[in-house]
Amino acid sequence: MLTALFLLLQAVPPPTAFVDVTVIALDGSAPRAHQTVLVRDGRIASIGPAASARIARDVVRIEGGGYLLPGFADMHVHLGRETDLLTYLANGITTVRNLWGQPETLRWRDGVADGSLLGPTIVTSGAIIDGTPPSVPQMTVITDPRAARAEVERQHRAGYDFVKVYNSVPAGVYDTITAVARGLGMPVAGHVPFEVGLRGALRAGQRSIEHLRGYIADLVPSDAAVQPGASLKSRSLAWNYIDRSRIPGLVAASVAAGVWNCPTLTVTAELLAPPDEWERLGARPELRYLGSAARFDRSRLPYLQDFAPEDYREANRGVAAQAALVKALHDAGGRLLAGTDSYLQGFALARELEAFEAAGIPREAVLRIATRDAAEYLGRLDQVGTVTVGKRADLQLLRGNPLESLAALESRVGVMAGGRWLARQDLLDRLEEAARSR
Repeated sequence: MLTALFLLLQAVPPPTAFVDVTVIALDGSAPRAHQTVLVRDGRIASIGPAASARIARDVVRIEGGGYLLPGFADMHVHLGRETDLLTYLANGITTVRNLWGQPETLRWRDGVADGSLLGPTIVTSGAIIDGTPPSVPQMTVITDPRAARAEVERQHRAGYDFVKVYNSVPAGVYDTITAVARGLGMPVAGHVPFEVGLRGALRAGQRSIEHLRGYIADLVPSDAAVQPGASLKSRSLAWNYIDRSRIPGLVAASVAAGVWNCPTLTVTAELLAPPDEWERLGARPELRYLGSAARFDRSRLPYLQDFAPEDYREANRGVAAQAALVKALHDAGGRLLAGTDSYLQGFALARELEAFEAAGIPREAVLRIATRDAAEYLGRLDQVGTVTVGKRADLQLLRGNPLESLAALESRVGVMAGGRWLARQDLLDRLEEAARSR
């Protein structure tokens, strides 16, 4: 019933000029002050000094200065409702990678692509492939390599962009999945199956690893008080017992394999927050945009039912060790993605970027991870990811300078998706209307 809120006119967006802005291209060049950026037919047509810019009368002018940079990519999301799409645009996110796709996800992806639906560009996996027992009952359970081939081929025919694997996939099934997907040109992403292990996933060429899965099994000594097992509780608590001298070897192997890691530090810290902190997080004002799914009893999640209050405190303490691994990956040239996996949808990415910076990654590098590097991972760097003439106009305008402080992300004026300008307040008003009509 809310679809009408998101339908767009099919006309090409009008030409638009960002007048006298500082361009943060994130392509390795220095910021350029006092520039005018012209967008025409959905692409960046020109960038040049504001003093000499000549703007035609039919061009929409966006004035007032500010800092213009590429739109962000949230590289680990779970889209639940059509209204979620607006939360990403409201937070400067113009691309999302969805890690559990359904037929409706494909409809949303195609609607955004053809201009009939307002939202970020969507890249999506199909159904998650797991083994026995599945982590969540709704996952697709496969234990036979022949069935694995059929499922990957089915997802490819349906039009999904990549394949996602999970914890309990048998080694033989995993080998079939990666081989068939490689032949079809579909990347494989997700968890590291227990039977495969980190080294096996690296050898197989898994494109990305989510949540640093697989590393913990190789980081904990065999005589440690807590051993990582099949349960999330054991693997979360085990981060407090890692041998940090083992990090460089795993990092070197990861860099050599060319694997990308999407750590999702924030969702780990928040989902495993101590009870008092969990209650505080549940009172955040942005939850009003997200419906009842954003206010849930985490004890009902299958993988958290064995957590006691003290377990949450200990698991949360282990996030510091995960951050140390992320910093080591960055310092060694490992490839990182910024993803959230959060029930907060688009409102979570700023926190993930802050977590990267808190781990010791320089601020400009953090911004590149969320823009240029994400585009490279997706094979779309020739189209998006930097503020460059000829590229798709996926942009965001801030009042403050994010190179001075990531707090400037709260000063967002608006976002441009495919050349269509959307003021942030207008997006928030749309979200408010959707919230009222639920």
